[in-house]
Amino acid sequence: MLNHLIEFIARTHLVVLHFPIALITIGAVIESARLLHCKLTRRSIPDHFRPSPSASIILGFDETTAVDLHRILGIVSGVLILVTSIALLIALKKATHKPALVYLVLLCISALAVSITGHLGGTLTHGEGFLTDPLKQIFNAPTIIQSDQLTDQQANTQAQEFNISPAALETYNTIIQPLFDYSCIKCHGPKKQKGDIRLDTLAHTLDEDFAMIERGDPDASEIVYRITLPQSDEDAMPPLKKSHPLTESQIESIQTWIASLAP
Repeated sequence: MLNHLIEFIARTHLVVLHFPIALITIGAVIESARLLHCKLTRRSIPDHFRPSPSASIILGFDETTAVDLHRILGIVSGVLILVTSIALLIALKKATHKPALVYLVLLCISALAVSITGHLGGTLTHGEGFLTDPLKQIFNAPTIIQSDQLTDQQANTQAQEFNISPAALETYNTIIQPLFDYSCIKCHGPKKQKGDIRLDTLAHTLDEDFAMIERGDPDASEIVYRITLPQSDEDAMPPLKKSHPLTESQIESIQTWIASLAP
């Protein structure tokens, strides 16, 4: 539990890395607190906030829709910050509370926009759930359990459909698929298919078009080659920065399962 908590705290470095997010969010909190006292003075106003949407505009990733949304939100955030700065200047010159209220509302909206933009950027660069995964491990750590979802008849039918043994199907349902869900689905699932590879279902895992598995021959299987590469290799799966590396025993389980798929 302590290790997961430390990992979560370490991953919040993104807030520091994307400093405008923290700066504007804190500014919104401060100004909201000041409004409760009905005061808006030059001393209580944070400095001008200058977002950097250019980073999201010039960088490229492999998720076109998400990148487009990130770019748009980056530009919108920049415009909102500019308008908020103008509202701040007006509020400093007016003695009434209305301009101050307008400034505060704009500041809060800007903080929300920049936070969403930063979160989306973090998801693009580090994978979905990068920040929250350690917390999930604390409160709901994944465990490999026996599956009772299939009756014997259903299991036999499904095993025949994929031309594998019922024992291999059971191993997949209880051991292999939970491992894939834990370490691979972020990049090879229904939402994202890096390299056009999916590992979220048995049908996709065994699909010959993907050529990730050579039935009965783990040494010739692409997936085994990738998961046994050193983490320093750019082709290693899963990437250390985006997911959870497999242990030696987990790798052996995958190899043994592939070997059991021999016709």
